[in-house]
Amino acid sequence: MTPTALAACALLLVLVGCDRLAALAASNPLQSFESRCEALPAGAFQIRRLPLAVRDDYSMSYAQLARLSEPSAVNHRTVGLTRAKFGYRSTLELEGLEDPRSTRACVRPKVNVTIEVTNAIVHVAREYRGDPCREPLILEHERKHVAVFEHYGDESVAALTRELEAKVGLRIRYGTSMGQIQEALKKELSVHLEAFMDRARAELDRRHAQIDTPQEYELITRTCGTEVRVGAN
Repeated sequence: MTPTALAACALLLVLVGCDRLAALAASNPLQSFESRCEALPAGAFQIRRLPLAVRDDYSMSYAQLARLSEPSAVNHRTVGLTRAKFGYRSTLELEGLEDPRSTRACVRPKVNVTIEVTNAIVHVAREYRGDPCREPLILEHERKHVAVFEHYGDESVAALTRELEAKVGLRIRYGTSMGQIQEALKKELSVHLEAFMDRARAELDRRHAQIDTPQEYELITRTCGTEVRVGAN
């Protein structure tokens, strides 16, 4: 049996920078509201990934690690475990116009999403710290799980950028007020980002499972003579 990768969603959607440029009368009175909206600064999507920081931990016994992972088979010991949270933080900035005379508003959105893997810890059972045979093999296996988070984080930047550009877009948004447009965009972004996290959780589970194979267990058993269990959570 192998532990399941746990990809936790870290949702923080903050709305900032809602500029109310409502003094239309001070501008060219012959210019239409729509043309003023067209002149707003272009919107943008900025998706980035923070560097992954990982620490090694030898404080737990294999019995304690077993309680953190899935129930193990008889005679299997959980001697290594990688735990991390995959999530994101996002901000939505709106720059727009409001016409107080006609209950009209328009905005262009700027969306910033930061993808991050937090609380990344590689656990090695304290019984095997300093073991010249087992410790290097355990760490080598757990580094593969760390690499899954690294690679998927990189892939997510391009994939999420394409998805938001296609499904949300940077077109001018019109409504009755800045607040109304703001709430509509907030809900729209939340739907797409939550769907992204659902897919991320499933894909990370799949990739981690490909690492936790019987062949991996057998390698450590053949090399060091003890049946062990390693994995990600």
